[in-house]
Amino acid sequence: MSEKKDKFHDTAIEILNAAQELFYEKGYEKATTREISQKVGISKAALYHHFTNKEEILFKICLRAADELINNMKQAISRNKNLDVPLKEKLKDIMLEYATTYLKNKNFNKILLHEIEFLSPEKKRVILDKETENVHQLRNFLKELMDQGVIKKFDPTVMTFSIISALHWLYFWFKPEKGLSLEKVIEQIAEMYLDGIETKNDL
Repeated sequence: MSEKKDKFHDTAIEILNAAQELFYEKGYEKATTREISQKVGISKAALYHHFTNKEEILFKICLRAADELINNMKQAISRNKNLDVPLKEKLKDIMLEYATTYLKNKNFNKILLHEIEFLSPEKKRVILDKETENVHQLRNFLKELMDQGVIKKFDPTVMTFSIISALHWLYFWFKPEKGLSLEKVIEQIAEMYLDGIETKNDL
């Protein structure tokens, strides 16, 4: 990539980062392209050289975060499939990868929850399909474990969404400054799924 293309790409990234912060702070409707361009330090005309309108910026923000989540989940599942470690360690690694990526994009999560409705139906469908792709990755992995007799045969869709829901809710309650690390939280979630919550008393 030439120096000119590098600079063009870097500016586009800066625009997305600035817009993501403003959409998070003010909401999509109230944030303006003028504010975004001022935050980056470029003219409004220069911003439109990179993106056709504010909706495209919102779409690219959503697409970037969704692709990162998909790719990181794919890598985590791939590296754990044939790894000779206990199942609990595999599940912890996959869940931690997902949770780390999800929480890293914390301001994006608020945008996704509240601003996706401002996308056109076509663009919204692309983002929702990305989410579905991610769900299918985890579902397929769990289904393979069931077919191999490694875990009990529950409905794989129920199991998949229960795990993803547990990880998504971290966005609302997990506060690392309270002293509980993300690794410890994930470890406990994995233990609850694999060992259950009932104490095993010998009769």
